[in-house]
Amino acid sequence: MSTQAAADYESKYASGIAHKNAGNQLFKDESFAKALKEYYSALLYLRGLNANPMDLTSAPRDPEKPTEEDVSELDKDLSVIQANMAACHLRMERIERVVACADAALKANPFNKKAKFRLAQGYVREGSIPKAEKLLDELEKDAPRDAAFAAERKLIAAKEKEAESKQRKELGGMFDRASKSAAPAAETA
Repeated sequence: MSTQAAADYESKYASGIAHKNAGNQLFKDESFAKALKEYYSALLYLRGLNANPMDLTSAPRDPEKPTEEDVSELDKDLSVIQANMAACHLRMERIERVVACADAALKANPFNKKAKFRLAQGYVREGSIPKAEKLLDELEKDAPRDAAFAAERKLIAAKEKEAESKQRKELGGMFDRASKSAAPAAETA
């Protein structure tokens, strides 16, 4: 890489990280829409920085079983930004976008635990409970007493209870009607 190209790379990388940091501050200030804009700007700066697409030195040693060491710093940064975007969408209750951003984060870095957690949160809120439970099971192997994981488990239990109650109401009424209509027919026979 030439000296000019290296300087351009560093400049773009620094700009991308500055946008990410601005997004982090806006997230803390609960300005989620503004934070999303900053994160998106960060992505624009950082996505095009794969200096040489023909460079095979960044390829995993074993493509079937990549390790955390195989993930480039740039991909780790991209993954964090996507996971942060998922958090913004979660707060704004845009569940479909939560899942999409968390999924993109995991494609950049499959070892990003926060992105896995965001994906699990998205799955819980969209009603894909088995997918969420599978991710939470994976995450709990490393941190079995994590309060955030326990909170998601409680939310899952509440959603399941709510669905069961709704189903009982719907089905209960059906069986009540059937037994009431059967009783007069038995009396006339």
